[in-house]
Amino acid sequence: MKEWGRCAVREKTQETIAVGKVLLVRTVAGPAIGFGHLRRTLTLARMLRPAVSSLFLLDAGDRDSQEQVRNCHFGCCIYKPRKPWPEQASPSAVLIDTRRVQGLRGLIAEAHRREVPVVSIHDLGLALVASDLAIDGSARPFAAVSGVAAIRRRAGPSFIVLDPAYTRYRRRSRQVRRQARKIFVNLGGGDSRRYYRKVLAGLQQTGLALDVVGVPGFVDWGQADLAREDWRPLHFRWAARNESIAALVSRADLAITGGGIAAYEALSVGTPLCALSYDRAQRMTVRTLAESGLCVDLGYGKSLAPSRLALQCRRLAGDQELRRMLALQGLRTVDGRGALRVCRILRAVMAGHIPEGIQAKSR
Repeated sequence: MKEWGRCAVREKTQETIAVGKVLLVRTVAGPAIGFGHLRRTLTLARMLRPAVSSLFLLDAGDRDSQEQVRNCHFGCCIYKPRKPWPEQASPSAVLIDTRRVQGLRGLIAEAHRREVPVVSIHDLGLALVASDLAIDGSARPFAAVSGVAAIRRRAGPSFIVLDPAYTRYRRRSRQVRRQARKIFVNLGGGDSRRYYRKVLAGLQQTGLALDVVGVPGFVDWGQADLAREDWRPLHFRWAARNESIAALVSRADLAITGGGIAAYEALSVGTPLCALSYDRAQRMTVRTLAESGLCVDLGYGKSLAPSRLALQCRRLAGDQELRRMLALQGLRTVDGRGALRVCRILRAVMAGHIPEGIQAKSR
């Protein structure tokens, strides 16, 4: 799936990575915590090249991330919390996007000792670190910073980092069908079997002959077995690897997602959204989106009853006006250009045009 960073395999040498400006990237992903942080940083790294080479600092056991980074032609090295700065690294800036804070204090301290600026990306103001510039594109960004030395910040949905492919599918006057028939389901890149089974059971209980396409994610958890089950009257299939996820969600009448990046992707193309929450952080996001009239809140996925989902989807499928309102609010709130804005910030930081209050030199 091209929007998810699957690229042709090509190894890069350490000498190739060292050419030009270098962005040192610390991120974490995996089946248990999801792939949102990795997807964001890969999007930014792709947009910054060829002028900037990105070197990823990844956990030794984070094999999925290592494979995706190398497949996208970026360098990576193993992150060591007790000695976080990689040997012979001479970056122009450090980018941090993770809620795993082990070793970050030492990494940031070494960056500051070397006069290298540090930019960090957060959701909901979580895991704030003493970076020089913090970016929070979530629906409920941090309003103030406590316990962290005076950092600069950029906040709000204008800075949510999405693959630029989504901007190609935005329509100012989106057509909203009288009756919803096409359903898009994206429950993240990790193991989401229990949530998918509930969602499909709920859609089945609507009694409607819906066309349902799901995004299988990055890890194998039995997707093929699920697709072989009898979901009639639904017509269910998994998205193929060569299909554009942005195109699929933009053509859907209704999207069902978790409370992570997938929710913002649906909003950015004006697809009416139902969102469920995996954890407390996603619960805050989904609740805020619902309170702003941007989505229908399905609550925690672990407690979601298929019968409740069936009721909500049956109502939405027949309520053209509600879906039109949700589509319009999504387009107004998330313009899909956050990655461009963040890249502009990173380029400026690496060129030495640092926001007020940051003392660093360009390399």
